Amino acid sequence: MSKAIIVVDFAYKGPQRNGRGTGHQGLKATLKYLQFRDRRNNHLAQSRDYERWQDRGMGLHHGEIYKQCNALQSKHVMAWTWVISPSPDLMELVPHDQRRELLYDLTERVVEDYYTERGFDVPEYSYLMHSAKTKPKDGEPPQDHLHTHVILPGTAPSTADRLPVYNNATKGHDRLFREIASQHFADMLDERGIEWRPLREEPKPDVQRDNGIDLDDFFSR
Repeated sequence: MSKAIIVVDFAYKGPQRNGRGTGHQGLKATLKYLQFRDRRNNHLAQSRDYERWQDRGMGLHHGEIYKQCNALQSKHVMAWTWVISPSPDLMELVPHDQRRELLYDLTERVVEDYYTERGFDVPEYSYLMHSAKTKPKDGEPPQDHLHTHVILPGTAPSTADRLPVYNNATKGHDRLFREIASQHFADMLDERGIEWRPLREEPKPDVQRDNGIDLDDFFSR
């Protein structure tokens, strides 16, 4: 497949302030932004009654989540901030009333499998869904771009004590993240009987060409 079916990313917030958006204040600002941003230029009313976050142990409000991040931090990481972003053109194939449920289920499967594959117990986490619009291409209308933001602590529980969690690209953690997310998204599309694979098939090679030479042109010389 030439084009990814899902894009995932992880970053972290450390306790030390090294500039704008870092340290404790940076984490607070990020959590508040995530909670009150719905779509571009449209902020939700600042009400605790609005259940924006899906709570899996970290809380339902940016203040609660910050306190948990602070309590469960490691030496270098207060919080891991993940993004799980299925390809908009494939999500367009999912019936509209099933998209939220699919994305929530996908997010939880990815979190649980990633930590299990790393040998950790699944930590506390909270996540929410955002919606944006893709940029129009070749006269096509923009598509909904649904994605989740996941907040996880810097440590994971264990029988003895909490263990620090680090995600390192040089150790293949980003590849593992992509593979788990891609497999789960593919499985969930298949489970729903959605014909998505033709959108990711490689173009068929031109049988008239060999090493970039058009054979008809070559022999006509």
